[in-house]
Amino acid sequence: MQHRLIWFRDDLRINDNAAVSAALNCDSDTRISAVFLTADDEWESFGYGKNRLYYTEQLLRNLAIALAQHGVQLQVVRLPNYDAQSRWMGDFCQREQVTDLYFNQEYQWNERIRDHQLATSLDGVNVQSFVDRVLLQPGTVLTGDGRYYSVFSPFKKRWLSVYQENNHLPYQTLNMTRSQVATPQWTSLCEAPESDLSAFATDERQIQIDLKDFVDHRLADYDSNRNQPSIRGTSRLSAALARGLLSPRQCVRVAEEALSRPIWDFPAGAFSWVNELIWRDFYQHLLIGFPRLSKNKAFRPETEALQWRNNSEEIESWKSGQTGIPIVDAGMRELKQTGWMHNRVRMVVAQFLTKNLLCDWRIGEAHFMQFLVDSDLGANNGGWQWSASTGTDAAPYFRVFNPVSQGETHDPDGQYICRFIPELANIQKSKRHAPWLGSIPSGYRPPIVDLKSSRQRAIDAFKDLKS
Repeated sequence: MQHRLIWFRDDLRINDNAAVSAALNCDSDTRISAVFLTADDEWESFGYGKNRLYYTEQLLRNLAIALAQHGVQLQVVRLPNYDAQSRWMGDFCQREQVTDLYFNQEYQWNERIRDHQLATSLDGVNVQSFVDRVLLQPGTVLTGDGRYYSVFSPFKKRWLSVYQENNHLPYQTLNMTRSQVATPQWTSLCEAPESDLSAFATDERQIQIDLKDFVDHRLADYDSNRNQPSIRGTSRLSAALARGLLSPRQCVRVAEEALSRPIWDFPAGAFSWVNELIWRDFYQHLLIGFPRLSKNKAFRPETEALQWRNNSEEIESWKSGQTGIPIVDAGMRELKQTGWMHNRVRMVVAQFLTKNLLCDWRIGEAHFMQFLVDSDLGANNGGWQWSASTGTDAAPYFRVFNPVSQGETHDPDGQYICRFIPELANIQKSKRHAPWLGSIPSGYRPPIVDLKSSRQRAIDAFKDLKS
């Protein structure tokens, strides 16, 4: 008798799950098992924080209930590292006579090595891996001479061409007639988060409601509203995408059905959101094409010689939202309070750390990994190296965001700032982004750095590197 094992990773859903769909396409007498394996010590070394682990725990609880209703029991096994995962998998497959192993591909270096070694060591097991995390498989969007793209614009052009040639319908999950089984117990991955994560959906029904609400009410105006942190102008679906409660295929399908046209025919406002999904693919493709990104290395090797200042007091002020620069402090406080930060503000706080404070981008990347509920190596690393001018398609080193003008442009009345820095609510709106130009209110501090001179210091550091 066949025994099929589904190995869940960051794909914690049943619907439109490539591996799940393939595994369940079988006779009713086929035995099906499911497992989620932790790598606690390894994940700690990667900097996975409590917010990510707690959110994963909630998704696992709901996934286990959903699977049990369909006759599949989910085991959650606590293990220290990837080597232990491979040993457990080998022992389980041999003991339980597993004939087929199904999982969705991961693209970080350590995970790829683990999966390759496992696929070549499991004797007698048909190992099948699937493309699920991205819309287009890495390796299908290449330059004319077969290389991975390192600049987004030509990648997007080629991506759209390849995408139009392929079918991208969501995977169908067959109706299962198996008897319901008990939901197992396991030792919790994390008992409590560091932030209030109540805004994030934890089951498939709710995330589909959230997706449809965004598409119906905010997609058309996405391009004009996405940079305003004081309003709900973005999709807020990043956590569900990062942990696999939602697939990018589902996002595209719901949007296409709402607009009655394929994504390449979307109006500009709506396509701006699709563009973000393409960026998401781009960052995952880069992990395959440039493995050093998974190894804590700069995309541009020459930037490893930069003389970062790494002032510990300034770094702590940045982390705690006490820099005296309102838009920066609001963003850092939002991160700690909610486990999330508006994307425009992410860029502002990242450039402030790497340029105005001239601190190594890896410090910020690690801090984001600790607190972000949507933490993901590809997007997090890509965003930080873009801001620091050390990465692929990065911001030119001489273009440094002015956080005051960024705040005035994207949060003109200071509503976002006052939400997280209430001590600024009683000063004139015109002074909220630069309170030091007037009388700084009690409880708030003056800037820890001069914006003009610190900007020039960063430019000079990059010039010295270039010379």
